Amino acid sequence: MDKLLMDAFEKLQKREHLLRVTRDQMGLGRITKEEFKNREEQILGRYALTEAEQRAYDLHHRMTQRKRRG
Repeated sequence: MDKLLMDAFEKLQKREHLLRVTRDQMGLGRITKEEFKNREEQILGRYALTEAEQRAYDLHHRMTQRKRRG
């Protein structure tokens, strides 16, 4: 697998994990909704894909969809 695609997958996995943990913390009442929004913004900014990573991910997604369709 291409290095850019691997980097994109790693960022997306980390981002989803951290968002899930933050949502759980808010759901349990450990953090406020305002704190959740601040953390969410930081996480999304930190783990945003670069243009090259986004292109690699989009290409991979299109190829995967074609294989599934037939």
